[in-house]
Amino acid sequence: MKNTRHKTNKKGFTIIELIAVMVIIGIILSAVLAAVQGATNNSRLTSAVASVRALQTASVNYYNSNGGSYTSLSIATLASGNYLPANFSGTGNNPWNGNITVAPDSNANWFDITLTNVPSTQQVALTTAVSKLTQTAPTYTVATGTWTAAF
Repeated sequence: MKNTRHKTNKKGFTIIELIAVMVIIGIILSAVLAAVQGATNNSRLTSAVASVRALQTASVNYYNSNGGSYTSLSIATLASGNYLPANFSGTGNNPWNGNITVAPDSNANWFDITLTNVPSTQQVALTTAVSKLTQTAPTYTVATGTWTAAF
């Protein structure tokens, strides 16, 4: 009697095995991306706070050199007067691809620093980080993503 059993060579993977591997890879990638996004947000926040502090220090130095007035205060005047630190770009860009400006208030007794394109998820952390430096509580406009603090 002849054996009629055929020997099958199972080569490759089943569709279930491939789907299982893809699900596992997806879970790992989502965890890694969440960690990277968190680190990116923290670095942007740190950069924004550093820019605000640099502008605050430069503006106070400008005030002292300008006879006790913030008249004509801007990033351009701070840059041209060498009030900004060497590592400050002076271009007015903030970490969220918006603008950062500094300008005197209406009486030129104080000055405002404004950042645009600040995500709503970051505005509380930014406010908390610089609130001890400000004269009044910073404001945030959700529609435009504009954050402003008076110093």
